[in-house]
Amino acid sequence: MTTPSYTPAPTASNKKTLAILSLVFGIVSIVFCLFLPIIWILLAIAGVILGFMSRKREPQARTMALAGIILSFVGIAANIVSMIIGAALAVSMMQS
Repeated sequence: MTTPSYTPAPTASNKKTLAILSLVFGIVSIVFCLFLPIIWILLAIAGVILGFMSRKREPQARTMALAGIILSFVGIAANIVSMIIGAALAVSMMQS
């Protein structure tokens, strides 16, 4: 009796998971920057990290990773501006 040989399934050569996550995190951090910016800035930082990881690990998704990195940096800037505006509004409301 012969035992059947096991052949592993071929892996997908066009993985873009990290690049897609970076892109989504960047977009979400920009869209929701006015609501609880401290949470969304952490998501934008994760988007930057995932984007740079994707550029090394997923060479076929370099363009998407670059877009994710750029959007995540814009998200970080938008969240910082949102925090500054929120702090200024809070101070002005306390003084009046």
